Amino acid sequence: MKSTEKEYWQMVWDKFREGDREAFRTIYNEFIDVLFAYGSKLTSNNFLLEDAIQDVFINIYSYGKKLQHPEYLEYYLFKTLKHNIVRKLKENRRFDYGEENEFLFELKFPVEESSIDEQQLEKQISLLKQEMKNLDSRKRELLFLKFNSGLTYTEIGLLLDLKPDTVKKQVQRILAYFRKRFQNNFFELFFLCYKT
Repeated sequence: MKSTEKEYWQMVWDKFREGDREAFRTIYNEFIDVLFAYGSKLTSNNFLLEDAIQDVFINIYSYGKKLQHPEYLEYYLFKTLKHNIVRKLKENRRFDYGEENEFLFELKFPVEESSIDEQQLEKQISLLKQEMKNLDSRKRELLFLKFNSGLTYTEIGLLLDLKPDTVKKQVQRILAYFRKRFQNNFFELFFLCYKT
């Protein structure tokens, strides 16, 4: 997150804590879609996900004046949502304590137009999907956060309990593997398939 963007959201958060309802609406409208996109990778249960997101915003609205000033608002919201989802999964007895980093992190691959021949595109996308499925949950989550959020390596590291350098190295290793595997078409395929 760029410093000017960070400062903007700190200003919006301060206004919200002072009781400005429009500031709360701004936070909600800006982050609701990205929270849903992230949460849908953590659970396929949309009812549970919607409840978890609702809890994020209800708690913020209810306790806003008592909450600390988050250094990075998007990171704070992602972390809170992940915590809520894990808690709800545990309550539903579908989740063992201590396994919170092991749940399935799904990736979706919408197909868009590309300069690659359609038949070749389908084959390449199928191969890329299979390669993505072969990644463990942590690596899938790393890629999602890197390419679908405004989080920095530091923020991703905080969210996943990893050092920023570790996050960066792991992302680079994954991308290097895919570049070697798919050669010249890698970047076109990756960004074509990875958008959510």
